[in-house]
This record gives sequence, C-alpha cells and structure tokens, in this order.
Amino acid sequence: MTGVPCLVSAVSGLGSLFINNNLKTIFLRTLLYPIFKSAFNHKNQKIILQNKNDLKFFADWGVLNSLRVKLIKGSGVNLENFDKYDEPVGIPIICFAARLIKEKGVNEFVAAAKILNERNIKAKYFLAGEIDKNNPSGLTEYDLNKIKEDGYVEVLGYHKNIAELYSLSNIICLPSYREGLPKGLIEAAAACRAVVTTDVPGCRDAIIPNETGLLVPVKNSKKLADALQWLIENPKERFLMGKAGRKFAEKEFAIEKIVKTHLNIYQELIENK
Repeated sequence: MTGVPCLVSAVSGLGSLFINNNLKTIFLRTLLYPIFKSAFNHKNQKIILQNKNDLKFFADWGVLNSLRVKLIKGSGVNLENFDKYDEPVGIPIICFAARLIKEKGVNEFVAAAKILNERNIKAKYFLAGEIDKNNPSGLTEYDLNKIKEDGYVEVLGYHKNIAELYSLSNIICLPSYREGLPKGLIEAAAACRAVVTTDVPGCRDAIIPNETGLLVPVKNSKKLADALQWLIENPKERFLMGKAGRKFAEKEFAIEKIVKTHLNIYQELIENK
C-alpha cells in the first residue's frame, strides 16, 4: 500500500502463542491468521525462518508461499569472543542461560537439579537470566525467591558476558519447549561445551545429537537429570562433544557467514524490484 519495493520478514521463533494449544491461544491464532496472511503477501519478499518445523507450520497454516522462504540457522555468533576452550576443574557446573519464562524449561532445570542432588551427584547449577515481567509465562519474584530458598541452583541474574559465563561452566542446558534456533546453544557450541537440550524444533537443529550434545524429551525432568548425570560422569566424552560442537559452530554459525547470507537476500530483492 505504501509502495515499498522490497520486503524482508525475519521470524526468530513462534513463541508461547504457538506452543500452547488451549482454547485461548487457538482463538488468538485464528484472529492472527489474516494478519500473517497479509504480512507474508508482498510481491517482492523473502521470509527468513530458522528451522524447517516453523516453515512447515506456516505452510500448513496457509499463510505463506514456501518458495519465498530462506532458512538461516539463527543469528550467528562471533567465534572470536569464545576463545577459552578448557573446562574448569573441580565440581562440574551446569549452566542455564535464558529469559526466565516457563517455556524455556526453567522449572524442569530446577527439578533436574533437585533429582541429581537426591542422587548425591556432585555438581553445581547456574541459573542465569532475568525475569520477563511482560510475558504471561514469566517467572515472578516469588518464584525466583522460592528457587533461591530451595538452594538446588545458584541464581545469577542477568549476565551480559555469555562467553565468560560459559567458560566457567562444564555443561550447557536448555530444556526449552520450542525455539526458532536458540542463540544460547549456538554460543555453547562456540564455547566448546557439551549441551543437553530438548528434542523440539529449534533446539534439535542447534546440535548434532549424540555428537555435540544430548536430546531429551520435553517437560521431562527425570530424563533431563539422566542426561546431565551421564555427562557429569563421563568427562572424556563430554570434552569430545564440546570439541565437535566448536567445529559445528565454525561450519554453520559463524557470524560472517550469516551476515553474507542476509546481504545476498537483500541484493536479490533489490535486483528483482
């Protein structure tokens, strides 16, 4: 309507509105259908998605032409920022770093830490992130204080320097319910750290299963604890997974590669206008 000749639409993830299937979210998705249909209907447009499951969802929903889609694995990572490859010695540290909302698997992470504590597995658990007060699924101050009082995990709050945080950790954990392609797991690979994450869209695309990390069922604290325990008790295999993760990051997630792909998209659209 405004005469813009080219359009790039980048969808980084579907969010809780597309994860849950209660009556409210189904109703809201119905209201959103014509908006998405219109938003993806420019004559000279590319739509950037981060995994094949999101592509299938939108295609099945009937809101886009899959020929307009370009799959790009995440936002990339500056590999030069992650140069401390050696794991810290001593008691293994498992790190969760994400927004503190339920869909990121915060509760499952805390529950897994409790299970491993009851099994007398020696490990420390870092919970890094800040409360998202604008998200209906966000943890409250009460929830966070309860986690602190229980004492199974160490609450770090917002942490800006992820490279430093991961260098202090042995294992990175993100038991999310669904993602576009989580930057935290890309950074874990760049940091040469083994990963435990869930077998859901986005998360499984950010690792090579059983090579750079382990996949567990979503919303399953026991299976999550089992996978973490295996990595804790098998440091040699854990280290090899971390090295494989770094090679994976260098091949797939280097920021230079991601930027070049984006610039190519813009150039193609400009030439088509």
